[in-house]
Amino acid sequence: MAAAEPNPERAQRTTLRFLWACVALTVVVGVFLVADVVKSADSYGTGAWVGVVLATLAILALTTLYVACALGRVTLGTQVGRTNLFQLSAICLVTAVGADILIPGRDTGGLALLLPWGITYWLHNLNRAPADS
Repeated sequence: MAAAEPNPERAQRTTLRFLWACVALTVVVGVFLVADVVKSADSYGTGAWVGVVLATLAILALTTLYVACALGRVTLGTQVGRTNLFQLSAICLVTAVGADILIPGRDTGGLALLLPWGITYWLHNLNRAPADS
């Protein structure tokens, strides 16, 4: 049985579907954050509100990045100064998870962002040339 020839158009469509799935998953995490805030905002102190703001900004940044990638405006490898957008997305992820710890009753909510980020990690490294040993 012969292996099927790679189809670049199909690969591009599949990549776009994965990126849109990352957008949807990240938005769902944001919706859960909003629901938690609405439910228990009266018990929040200053630290919790700092966590809400940081988590919200990080989730918005990740969502914007995934949408821009899905629309073809940028790639995760796009250089920004000495770093690239994928590395900046890792900083956003760590910020969101860390900020989530500051929000009472929401110690692990930001960990749900690991799934879409993991998918983008896979997509980012999918076509990379192997490093020389």
